[in-house]
Amino acid sequence: MKKTLLLLFLPFCLICCRTADAAVYKLGQKPQKKMSFGSGRSETVAGGISCLENKDCDADQECVTLQCVNVCQNATCSDGLHCAPAGKEKPHEYRCVECSSHKHCPEGMLCTVHYTCQKPDPCKDAVCSPAAPFCQPKPYKTLPYTCVQCETDEHCPPVAGLTRKCVDGYCLFNVEGNIPAQKQIPKAQTDPAEQPPQQDAGEYEDEYYGEEYYD
Repeated sequence: MKKTLLLLFLPFCLICCRTADAAVYKLGQKPQKKMSFGSGRSETVAGGISCLENKDCDADQECVTLQCVNVCQNATCSDGLHCAPAGKEKPHEYRCVECSSHKHCPEGMLCTVHYTCQKPDPCKDAVCSPAAPFCQPKPYKTLPYTCVQCETDEHCPPVAGLTRKCVDGYCLFNVEGNIPAQKQIPKAQTDPAEQPPQQDAGEYEDEYYGEEYYD
């Protein structure tokens, strides 16, 4: 009796399973699947659908015809400007900026993270020695930058009690005003009584012309 009931029950189970599987398919469509759309919502939707509203997409995307697409896909900016995501503070929005990639900048310039074109900083990857640890964006020989000893007077501590100043990237001693002026010792004055008398040139004339000569 039990075997007979089991044989009758098995075909019924197979029929139910095939019916459940068939309910998942629609003619000409991909199989449906369970998808999660944030905020704890879970719904069964047709395959290929990625969103129902903007919050189902990433911050730099928006929901268009049930698809998450980049916000710049359908954006419009005036001439000379380019589209870029507005950022996490304004999700699913865009803004028009100077550049969104390096190709939007003139030759020799790069697009920064702030979407502006700037010349690359040669000091960004500079390698300077401890003796000259400060980088300046001025070419030096084959390098696009220059390593210097100082940039301000604060980089030049005193040595042997003498202060130094930063001049053209070097710490120098003999700079006007950085060494105290030496006190000058006045010359010793001689007592006028000890000085020899000064003879008038007329005395020599009297001695020489004192005698009179007659013809």
